[in-house]
Amino acid sequence: MPILEVKNLYKKFQKTPVLKGIDFSLEKGETLAIIGSSGSGKTTLLRCLNFLEKPDR
Repeated sequence: MPILEVKNLYKKFQKTPVLKGIDFSLEKGETLAIIGSSGSGKTTLLRCLNFLEKPDR
């Protein structure tokens, strides 16, 4: 049973999509690394997971 599960996460700012259909699950004891270039949505993903941003879907 996952301790964190994300399904079909979408977020856009005005007309610019930032997160498009993000899916993942994290089991107890697993480590997850979020990597990507500047502006790829890493911080937005973390903000959505911590309820600091409201996902669009």
